[in-house]
Amino acid sequence: MPTRMPLTPSRLPARYACRLLLITCCTASTSPLVQAETPLLNWYPRALLSDAELAGLPSFCSGRYLPNQLQPLSDGRLEAESEQAFVDRNGNAEFTGSVSMRREDYVLKSDSARWDASLRQAEFDSDVSFFNDEVTVHSDHARFQEQPNATQSATSSRSELVLESANYALPARHMRGTATSMTTRSEGTIELNEATVTWCEPGQDDWRIAASHIYLDQQQGIGSAWNTRLEVMDIPVFYIPYYRFPIDDRRTTGFLDPSFSLGGNAGLEELKLPFYLNLASNLDATIAPHYFNQRGWLWESQLRHKTRWLGDGELNYAYLNQDATDERERWLINYQQSGTLGPHWQHRWVYNHVSDNDYLADLNSSTAIDRTTHLPRLGQLRYQNDTWRFELLAEGFQTIDDTIDLTDRPYKRLPQATLDYQQRYDRWRVSSRLQGSRFEREDSATINGSEQTLTGFASLDGRRLVSDNAIAWRFEQPYSYIQPEASYRYRYYRLSSPDSFDYNTVVNYGVPRYSLDSGLFFERPLHWFDTIQTQTLEPRLFWVKSPYQSGQDTIPAFDTKVTSVSYDSLFQGDRFIGADRLADLEQVSLGITSRIIDQRGGEWLRFSLGRVYFGDRRQVQLDSDEVNDSHATSSTLAEVEWRPGRHWRLNQTLEWDVYGDYARQRRLGVDYVPLSNRMLNLSVNKVQSENSDSGTIETDLYQADINAFWALSDRWALTGRVLKDMKNYPEGERRPTSSVLESLAGFEYQNCCWRLQVLYKESSPTADDSASYSTEKSQSLMFSIQLKGLSTLGGGTDATVRNSIKGYSRRQYHDY
Repeated sequence: MPTRMPLTPSRLPARYACRLLLITCCTASTSPLVQAETPLLNWYPRALLSDAELAGLPSFCSGRYLPNQLQPLSDGRLEAESEQAFVDRNGNAEFTGSVSMRREDYVLKSDSARWDASLRQAEFDSDVSFFNDEVTVHSDHARFQEQPNATQSATSSRSELVLESANYALPARHMRGTATSMTTRSEGTIELNEATVTWCEPGQDDWRIAASHIYLDQQQGIGSAWNTRLEVMDIPVFYIPYYRFPIDDRRTTGFLDPSFSLGGNAGLEELKLPFYLNLASNLDATIAPHYFNQRGWLWESQLRHKTRWLGDGELNYAYLNQDATDERERWLINYQQSGTLGPHWQHRWVYNHVSDNDYLADLNSSTAIDRTTHLPRLGQLRYQNDTWRFELLAEGFQTIDDTIDLTDRPYKRLPQATLDYQQRYDRWRVSSRLQGSRFEREDSATINGSEQTLTGFASLDGRRLVSDNAIAWRFEQPYSYIQPEASYRYRYYRLSSPDSFDYNTVVNYGVPRYSLDSGLFFERPLHWFDTIQTQTLEPRLFWVKSPYQSGQDTIPAFDTKVTSVSYDSLFQGDRFIGADRLADLEQVSLGITSRIIDQRGGEWLRFSLGRVYFGDRRQVQLDSDEVNDSHATSSTLAEVEWRPGRHWRLNQTLEWDVYGDYARQRRLGVDYVPLSNRMLNLSVNKVQSENSDSGTIETDLYQADINAFWALSDRWALTGRVLKDMKNYPEGERRPTSSVLESLAGFEYQNCCWRLQVLYKESSPTADDSASYSTEKSQSLMFSIQLKGLSTLGGGTDATVRNSIKGYSRRQYHDY
């Protein structure tokens, strides 16, 4: 321990004189408190960073912030050092030369310091620095004031530190700013006057947030600001008189970050000011006035909750009293709920409703609504264990596409109950499904201004019972497998029609199905370009038989579609997806797959070729007016995928009609992805069919799509896309105005402070069925400026590129 000194004015070593500044005690120190000088505001240029610290830092960033790592002092003691110290008999002290004081979890440095014992106040002059693990501050002058608590120990005293002309940084968040004065208090509050904040690098003030007063409460986790302005190149572009916001991960009532977008004429297109309400630990809400240019204020709200039994729920509601464009009332409701009721029970609920079919397109809702032509409404309850699975489902839709006729709109399932059983006994597998469904749909609706009414067969509703039972046995070896299976499928229907109240008919039938699936696996070493690889040969045979059941054309297709054609579909053993058609099957599927596998186990090349051989014509069709298919074989399916290098991927699919001697489908895709921020994609898609009346081959679809996002450097990147229609349209057929259906061109520039995207887009949509040509060709110029760490001005560019460029969703870019 240091020797006790007489309390007379004298020059003392600082490690003894510091005892007069202690709140409780002081430990002597013979080494500097900070071993090396920390760069100003903890900003480290690239030259001072290690290889590990440089990893992931883009070339356009000149350095990075590194947070302090201090070991906190316990028991409220204070450590202090200086070159000289002067102490009088009243306890007043002066320190000069490299003053450094440390208490608890912070360090304070200056060229000189004075302590007034009677006022319990310290003054720090010239080159003052204050830092802890979260913040670093540099100022010209600082004042420390202590107010002891008479009823408690000295360690519980309140203190206040005021720093004038402060420059501060939060290294962990890459934030920095200035303030004419900065006051920190021991109870965890911080006040800043005439303050600024930015995420830009030191010396690069391209943009910043300025406020006349900022108050931060670290205990409550909230902050508030008055007269807040966004300044770009020192020019104010946005103003909020009062702003309340969270400063940590705790949920806090207050304003969230506003968002807005500007149009091509620099006018305000959208403005959103969300306000968050922390109602309870398991309940919160957000209210967001959302301004749309030429439409008005849309009031959006969201309520979220968590419960023990009902799980997570979310209610979204939006309301626009009167659209300024067409003077109509508009609104949206979206509700989602899901959770678990026990170890095996789950439930899910979804409800969507919009006021009109154009709502989502016009008002660009940000809620989590399912944006399809049919908005789902469903309730689902499910139980599942290793053997049993039970599901109770009620489902309906709101169709928001007026081009879809009433006859093509989906049925509601009100309700549908399904019970599945599956069990394995050594090599045996037993499965069973029992399902009951009730289907109905609207029989009349106003579509495109005209009334449509369902009559006759199209108006039928129904109740359906499904019973499918199967037993299979599988024998498997490393080089082969064989699996025979037998099943019995039973259907029961009770059909009725609102068009005829006395119509009530019952249809029921059962059909067996037998199948045999088998395959072989061969492999051999392959020497290819001076490398040793493995080539496989995998022939597969699949036989399936099911007799014809008449009368199925009297049953509507409640939930049934034709299986899409692919190589895998050759071995599904059915032509339909759904339960309303039991296909008559007498067929053998033959296929062969060959792979070339490299030394790392990666698939370098895969080639598959297959065809189905039919024993009889296919009489069961999806629609009653379809003709029977009497061809003895299906089309020949071929698929190739080739990866000639780590960055290249080529794939092609060919469906060849051996009777018409033409390609029904022909798809080619080439992907080149050399780096995470470089991607080039080319695809050609052609679909043809045979006209049954004329016997000619007609092109249904023929398009080529080339798109790319290419980073020229860390700063610069180019974006482009051309979607071209190469179809030759016959006279009188509806066609787009331009053969280029969509084109996109743009560039991106970014640095450590902001990112700019500029896009030019043209599209040539096809008009409605009543027009031969498109009535318009749209052009748009979009831009967005992302202020890194804060928000984005403008909008839609990232979403546009993501929808146009394959692989862009995996793109990486620098942000805080």
